[in-house]
Amino acid sequence: MLLTGPKATARSLREGLHKKPSLPRFVFLVHALTPAHKRILGARFSDPELMAGGKGWGVPGRLCRIVVEGQALGEVISLPLLPEELLTDQEGALGRMEDAIRRAEGPVAAVGLGSVLAVVAGRGEALAERVSVPITTGAAATTWAALGNTLQVHERLGGPIAVLGASGTVGDALVEALRGLGHEVIAGGSGKALERRAKSLGARLVPEEEAAASARVVVGAATTGGTLAPEHLQPHSVLIDVALPPTLKPGPLPPGVVVLAGEAVDLPRGWTRGLWGQLYHLFAGYGPSQIFACLAEPMVMAIQGRTTPFALGRRLKPGALAEFTEAAKSLGLTPRLARGWRRARLDELPRR
Repeated sequence: MLLTGPKATARSLREGLHKKPSLPRFVFLVHALTPAHKRILGARFSDPELMAGGKGWGVPGRLCRIVVEGQALGEVISLPLLPEELLTDQEGALGRMEDAIRRAEGPVAAVGLGSVLAVVAGRGEALAERVSVPITTGAAATTWAALGNTLQVHERLGGPIAVLGASGTVGDALVEALRGLGHEVIAGGSGKALERRAKSLGARLVPEEEAAASARVVVGAATTGGTLAPEHLQPHSVLIDVALPPTLKPGPLPPGVVVLAGEAVDLPRGWTRGLWGQLYHLFAGYGPSQIFACLAEPMVMAIQGRTTPFALGRRLKPGALAEFTEAAKSLGLTPRLARGWRRARLDELPRR
C-alpha cells in the first residue's frame, strides 16, 4: 500500500535512520534564539525548568533528525542557551558544543555551526581543536546564498551595494566577491584591519549607519545581529539580511523598505524531517519550503565525502566560495528570494 502524508514521513525517517546505516551522517548545532524557543526546547528535552522559563543546565539535546533521501542523515542538536548567554560564557558554551557532538548517534562526517555558535567557537577553530570531526561554520554556504540573492536584487535596483558587518567572515567574502564582479561596494564597519582590507579590495569604508544610508541594496552580514536602527535605511531600499538574530533593531521601517531572508535556500530534494523537524523549521524561521544555507554546508560535506571544511577561521580560504558554488550546483541547491517564509517575486521589490 502506498502511504502519503504524516505516515509516509514517519516511515521515510525510520527507513533512513535504521535501514540505511551506510549513508553519511552530519550534525548541525544550533541554540535558542528567544526565551520562547527555550521553552520549546524545554518541552522537547523534558526539562521543567526550561519549560518554566528558567535557565536550566544548558545541556544539549537532539532537536530533530533529517533524512536527505538516499544521500545523507542529519541531526540538529540544540543548546538551550540564548545568544547573550553564549557570549557571556564562551568557554562553557564551547564545552557544551563538544558534549553535543559526543551525543550524536553513530559516526559523524561533518559538523556545522548555527548563528552565534560559530563566534563562540572561535570561527570553528577552537572547537576543531577539541574534536576529531570536521567542523565547518556555514560561512561559505551563507556567502553563496547571499551573493546569489544580492545579485538578483541589484539587477532590479542598481547602484552601489552596501555590506554591513564587512569585518566578519561572510561580510568580508561578500565584499571581495562583489568587487570581483565589478560592483561598487560600500563596506560598513570600522577598524584599522578593515580599513586596510577595504582599501586592498577597492571598496569604500564608512560607518555602518552611513553605509546603510548610502545605498538601496544593503546586505546585513553582521556577526551577531541587532546592529542597525531601521531609520538609517533609505526609503524604498532592500535589506538582504543574513544575520541571525536579525540585523535591525526594533522600530518602524522607512516607507517602501523590503527585508529579505538573505541566506534562504529552496528545500533540498528528498528532504524528510518528521514532526519535530517541521517545528524546528518553523521556530528557526525557515518555514515549510526552505532552509538557511548554513544548514546545507555540513550536509554537502557529508554527501560529497569532503573532509576539508568549506569554512573555518576568520576568512574564507581562496577558492572556498567557488568550491561550494560548484558543489551546490551539482546537488541542485538554489538560493531563494524570500520575505520571511514566503518566496519573494522580483516585481514586488522597489524599482530603480
